[in-house]
Amino acid sequence: RMAEQVDELTHEAAGNLHAAASSIRKGGQQGSKDIEDLAESTAARLDGAGTFVEEHDLKHAVGGSRQLVRRYPVETLVLAAGVGFLTGFAMRRLTLACAATVARASN
Repeated sequence: RMAEQVDELTHEAAGNLHAAASSIRKGGQQGSKDIEDLAESTAARLDGAGTFVEEHDLKHAVGGSRQLVRRYPVETLVLAAGVGFLTGFAMRRLTLACAATVARASN
C-alpha cells in the first residue's frame, strides 16, 4: 500500500515538475534574453527531473531504502536533514536570483 502511495506521489511530483518547467518557460519569454536563457535552463532541468521521476520504478527503490533505513537509522536521518538543508538553500538562492533578475528587467 505504501509503495502505491509513493507511486501516486511520484506521478504527481513529475507532473508538477513539468508544470513548473512550462510556467518558467512562459515567464522567461516575456523578459530579456538573459532571463529567457536562465528560464530555459531551469525549465530544462525541471523537465529532466520530471522525466527521471516518471521513468524510474520507485516501488523497488522503496523496498531497498526500507532495508537501509532499518540498518542505519541515525545515518539516514542525518543524510535526510543534510539533503533537505542543501535543497532549501539552493531553492532559496535560485528564487532570489530569479526575482532580482526580473526586478532588474522590469526597471
